[in-house]
Amino acid sequence: MQTLVFTIIIMLVAFDSCNNESIEMNPVAGKSYCQTENPLEEIPWLKQMKQSFEMSAKPAGAQIIAYRHEGNDVFLINNCVNCADEMWQVYNCNGEVICQFGGIAGLNSCPDFFKTATDNTMLYNSVQE
Repeated sequence: MQTLVFTIIIMLVAFDSCNNESIEMNPVAGKSYCQTENPLEEIPWLKQMKQSFEMSAKPAGAQIIAYRHEGNDVFLINNCVNCADEMWQVYNCNGEVICQFGGIAGLNSCPDFFKTATDNTMLYNSVQE
């Protein structure tokens, strides 16, 4: 039960941080992630993920947010924003999952991610407001 409560709190804090003004809505705007200024077009696995989100019929929407975490560029991906059992995954530049948050199991493999991750940039957001 504590894990579920903790997970819900983490997700609420993370969701709130996604809505604050520190996330730039202009992708990359002079920044470079994974040695490219256009990661959604130049990183094949990320481009494919974005295209699958665009073709998806999920009304909840999806988000891709770039961060710097522990000296590395990473991408936080939520493929079902505001879903009850949403699973957030953090990928490195090679498309490997390095962290997971949420889901029905209440995973949290990087408990300090939102405290230590910096330089967040919203790259893709299909959430209907």
